[in-house]
Amino acid sequence: MRIFNWLRSLRSRFQRSASDIENTSGKIFFEGGNGDAPEAAIVVRGARYDLEGTYAEFGWLTHMYGQKDHDWKLISHSHGVHVGRDIDTFVLRLADGRALTVFFDCTESFGKSPHSSTESPEPQVKRRLDDTVPPDSI
Repeated sequence: MRIFNWLRSLRSRFQRSASDIENTSGKIFFEGGNGDAPEAAIVVRGARYDLEGTYAEFGWLTHMYGQKDHDWKLISHSHGVHVGRDIDTFVLRLADGRALTVFFDCTESFGKSPHSSTESPEPQVKRRLDDTVPPDSI
């Protein structure tokens, strides 16, 4: 349910601007092409991690084409690489029956996790099967 609430909040934010979405880190915005081909993909900027970028893509689709499952249905959502860029491909069926394919360049956020850190994790201490004897005494 949180996903749907977040998407609803995006829709209200889209009322201000079709190209900006506020997130907790600043703004997600779109640039690039019109999304009708991989070469003209809509570039998602400002998303910090993969799922945030995907939410933004769905928000853009909702803003442009209306409510999902009412004004349009998602036929497929896939990911691929085109000329070294990560591209999300959405195939939609509009309410009037037309099929539409929209391409997003998600290179900036693809594969990133909200829990990932730029710092390296603390090294793990390797333990022996019998760790009752301190390693220094062996």
